[in-house]
Formats: sequence, structure tokens, C-alpha cells
Amino acid sequence: MIHYLPTIHSQREGFERLASLAADAEKLKADRLEVDFSKCGFFDANMAASLAAILARIADNLNAVEIVKVPSAIERVLRKNGFLLAYGYSAIDDVNQTTLPFQRIQLSDKGRFADYLKQHLKGKGIPRMTDGLGKVFKQSIFEVFQNAVIHSNSRLGIFVCGQFYPQVQRLDLTIADAGIGIRTNVRRYLGTNVSSTEAIRWALQGGNTTKTGSQPGGVGLKFLKDFIALNEGKIHLASRLGFYEYCNGKETFEKLAADFMGTVVNLEINTGDTQSYRLSSEISPEDIF
Repeated sequence: MIHYLPTIHSQREGFERLASLAADAEKLKADRLEVDFSKCGFFDANMAASLAAILARIADNLNAVEIVKVPSAIERVLRKNGFLLAYGYSAIDDVNQTTLPFQRIQLSDKGRFADYLKQHLKGKGIPRMTDGLGKVFKQSIFEVFQNAVIHSNSRLGIFVCGQFYPQVQRLDLTIADAGIGIRTNVRRYLGTNVSSTEAIRWALQGGNTTKTGSQPGGVGLKFLKDFIALNEGKIHLASRLGFYEYCNGKETFEKLAADFMGTVVNLEINTGDTQSYRLSSEISPEDIF
């Protein structure tokens, strides 16, 4: 079958459009899928992680997946970040260092994601932070990845990709999995058939977690929300039929028009932010008075 991929941005419509690809190929088995980019006017490069999670699930059903007719501008970016390499395309050097490369990380290889953050966040427009806050910032992003490892049951791995857009002063980092989704986890934990949006709402409330044991949950996301509120960035979360956005201090919960299998979290940082950030414990009396 041929699926014509439309324009994909890091927003609700973009996740819906990728989810429609999953829906179209849901019953495809031991067959061939051709993803045709000829109608795609623009593709936010970080969304390669979301697309990869969907294509991995389709390929897992013994389907051959091809990506064809990619417009030159889109092809250049997706070769720079390495996404297209698995589909027969050659690599292009990222001379301007604007990509956070696409990687597929197995659940057992958590150290690889920590190395990824350490190596690729540097020089991508992150607002100025003290060393202490920078460490907490990376730890919080790592917890988002850790949650995917713990909750997703994604034997196909975790997919990560990012892009620095200097002209619009924006850095997007996307973490996606091909797992069971937040709804299934929350339903199992609560023993009730909550909707996708209700499940996301429950999972984001302080103190709620499906983790077992003494380790607290939600600390990383809470820190990131506090930072994003000051930074004037955005957080997106899509899972099954639910979509969440945190922007300008407001939370929005919406139903997706199509089922986005698995879960994806997108962190959008405002790189035009000229503030300097530090932990409150690092503030001295001299700073206050």
C-alpha cells in the first residue's frame, strides 16, 4: 500500500496525521508499505522519532517499509539527523550542528541515552544555567526516558530525535516509544476503563504514578513544567487517543482523531530566552540583597 504523508509539525495535528498512518497500515501483514513524501510540504525533523516508532511497529508485522519521493529540503535534514539511513539513503554531515541525531535505543541500554544528552544538548541554544541546575535539567529529561523504559513494554525500543531551529529560536527534543500507551497502564493500575485523555490527566497529577516500590514518579516532568513556564516553551504528550499541551502556564487535554499507538513526549525550549537559571539552593544572600 502507499501512504501519502502530509505536512508534519510538532503539534496536535502532526501527531494525528502520523496516527492516521498507523491506522491505515494496522491490518497490513507480510506486505509492503510505501511512505510517499511528495505531498509533505514540511516535516519538523524532531518528529522523526514519532514516525520511527510507528514504522517500527508496522515493520514488526513482517512488512517491508520504503520511504520515497522525499522533497530535497526535507530529505537533506532527515539525512543529516540520520533518520533516512535505515531506508537506503546516505548520510550528510551536519555542518551547522543543528540536529540532535535520530537514535533507536533498546530498553536495556539506558546509559546510551544519558550519553546522548551529554553529547548533543551542548551548543543547541539551551538558556544559561548553573552547573547544578544543568545537571537537574538533564536528569529530568532522563526521567522522561526512564518512564518510557518502565511503563511502555516497548520491546521495539525507544526513539529519540531533536532539532534546533535558530531562525525561530526553538529547540525540540522528542522521545517516543512503540509500547502499550499511558491508557493501558492507568487502566491496569486503577482497574477501570478510563479514556486516553483521562489517563493522561491522572498520570500528570502530582503524586499519581503506576510505578511500584519506593522511587517517586513525576519529579522530572514537574521540574520540566516549572522550567518551561519560565522559559515560555511548550510540552506535548500524545498517547493513544489523548493529547496534552502545556504552554504559557496552561494545560490543554484533547482527544486525537486517530489512535497514536505508544507514547511520545516533545519538549520545546524557547532558545530566545536570555534569562540565567539556577537552583534556589544556589542563591546566596548577596544575590537577594
